[in-house]
Parts: sequence; C-alpha cells; structure tokens
Amino acid sequence: MGGAFLARADDATAASWNPAGLSYLRLPELSVVFVGSALDTVHREIDLAIARDETGTSIAPDFIALTIPYERGVVSGAAQLSFQRAFSFDGNRDIADCRALRPQGCRSLAQAEDFVRSSIDGSGGFDLFALATGVRLAHRLRIGASLNRWTHGYTQTRSRRLFNPSVQHTQFELSGWNANLGVIWSPLDNLNLGVVGKTPFTAGVDLWRARTDLVETEGQGEPRAFTNGFRGDDVRLKLPGAVGTGVSWRPRSNLMFSADYTRTFWSEARIYDFFVVSVRSEAEPRRFESLRYPELEAREQRDTEEMRFGTEYVFVGQRFSWPIRAGYFLDRQHFLAADDKAPHFWGFSAGAGILRGPILFDVAYVRETGRYPAANAGSIKVALDRLYASVIYRYPRRP
Repeated sequence: MGGAFLARADDATAASWNPAGLSYLRLPELSVVFVGSALDTVHREIDLAIARDETGTSIAPDFIALTIPYERGVVSGAAQLSFQRAFSFDGNRDIADCRALRPQGCRSLAQAEDFVRSSIDGSGGFDLFALATGVRLAHRLRIGASLNRWTHGYTQTRSRRLFNPSVQHTQFELSGWNANLGVIWSPLDNLNLGVVGKTPFTAGVDLWRARTDLVETEGQGEPRAFTNGFRGDDVRLKLPGAVGTGVSWRPRSNLMFSADYTRTFWSEARIYDFFVVSVRSEAEPRRFESLRYPELEAREQRDTEEMRFGTEYVFVGQRFSWPIRAGYFLDRQHFLAADDKAPHFWGFSAGAGILRGPILFDVAYVRETGRYPAANAGSIKVALDRLYASVIYRYPRRP
C-alpha cells in the first residue's frame, strides 16, 4: 500500500507503524517478513556519458514477531515481542568509475560493467527488539506503545583494485533505547485517524576501522604496503525522532483507501567522536567532535518527508480470500544535491496475498526512483527495487 498504514495498522507489523493497531488482533499470531533489494545509481555528466555506475543487491530479514491478545473486562488488546531490521547493510555493491578509466566515459551500462573499479561488501544492520502493546480503551479509541532496544550493527569491506589499491574494513556496533507511541481514533465506523511519534535517542557505538594501502614511494621501486587500524568505544550516534499522521477510509468491508504523512528529523542527526584512519601505519586517526549523519561531509541536512497513498481490495471466496494492494509515495531525501535542494524520490508498490484458514501469505514489489543534479552539471539517477514476502500464522481458537 505504498507504506500508507499509520491509520490502518491491523496486523503484527503495527509495532513498527503504529503500535495502537496491535489492539485489532484477536488471535495469537506469528509473523515473518523478508526483503530483497537491488540498487542502481548512474552518474551521467553533462555530455550524457556515464562517469560512474553503482549497483548492489541484498537479501535480509525485515520483521519477526509473536503477538498474544488479551482481554481484561472492557479493555482488550495485544502484547508483542518483535525483531525488526530498521537499517540494513546487507549486500554487495560494485562501482565502475568510467572517467578514471577512459576520458570519454562509458556510453552504456554494458560498457560500465566491463570497468568495475571498486566494491563494497556489507553484512548486518541496525536491529531493534521491541516489547509492544496496543489497547482498545473505548469503542472509537485505541492507544499503543513500544519500547525498543537498538542493537547489533554492521561489518563492511571496501576494496579499490585500481589506482592506489586499498582495502578498508569497518565494524560498527551500537546500542540504545527509544520508544514509539501511537493513537488510532475512529470518529466514524469506516474512518480511522492515526498519529504516531518516535522518540530520538543517542546510541553508544563501538567502532573499529582498519585499512591496507599500496602506496607508490619515490625512489623505492615497488609500491609499499601500509597497514593501520584503530578502535574507539566512545563514539556516539544521535538518531532522529519522527512524527506521522494518517487517515484511512473503508467505504465497503472489502475496500480501503489510506494516506499518510511522516516527517523524520534527520537535520538533527549527528555522530560524535567519529574518526578516520590514516594511510600511513604510524599516523594517528583523525578525530571529529561532531559530524552530521549519515552525510558526514555535508554542511547541512534536511528533515525527510514522506507522503504515501495506498488502497486495498479483498476478493472474498468460500474457501479463501485474495487481498490485492497498490500504492504511490513521494519522499524528500535528507541530503542536498548540487542545487542546494533536497531531491524528491517517488515510487509505487503493488502486492497480493492469499488467506486460507490460519495462514496469510503476502508478496509486494516496490519501485523507487529519483534524479537530481550533480556537482559537475551532470545528473545522478537512482533506482531501487524491493521485493517483500511475508507469512502470518494465526493460531485457531480452541473449540
């Protein structure tokens, strides 16, 4: 549904959208979601030659949860323990720097594939384990909250094979706490209004960086290898809070329309006491008291804005049901392009599922793309494809 789910979060993934929606669950539920993605970033200069082509693929877990409903008098709801990968660093990326290899650049993506110059291989991600609950307080009012423990991190290897070969390793581990708070109000039986807030927090970081470089030394003949590394456990990462609101209208029992707006305060994101390892083995790392995150070298960042629209239609049969969904979204990015404006990416989604007995299986495809000006009067085009698959098992009621 294009991510338009804040006012209609009615399954176990509600903990990551709007935890108030957990109160809709009436049966114990086990949920598993995986996602695969493919990224392609093409940098064209003003003469339309390809100066740089970056491609990447990944497959990673996205969400796993066990949800148990409860009822105490007039109050009903559900409690949940869940795992979510909030930011994934899984996958590999290949980078072809055509201008460095041929002055005229590459005239096609096929040519760029012949000139892979460097690669980035990563694994892991910023994960959170959440204890959440959603409660129905009255006929038209639901509230929810989740307490989130952020943990894990990523390992990454960057390899440059031509022009001063280099291999750089990074291990980034973080830990911290934050909370999500949500409300769903139904002024009419077929109309939902949702509000959600996510608190900012500062995480502790254990960072290790190492590199090996082959450096040309004057009068020394063959290039000399330099190895250097450093570990710091005093790095801190400030991740931003977010607020969102949504509306969902169900004109018929099997038809729904939803719209969301979310603002995430990335302009306030910072990393403190970050460091860069120097090439020379004897050199101390370069320390930075405060940098913007994730655009470490940026003068400023902008808050991201997401506008999302979605619809669902359910074909109801005697033995099973077929939900189909589609959506559109427009996202303002956190970074600034060459024109000092934050570019907007747009995308669409489509998906379908099948519900038979206690098992619901869903798949969804998401396509996101954007184009923005580069510093050399050229342009950069980004395309990201994602494929989601989920299985939900609802434990049947005992007779």
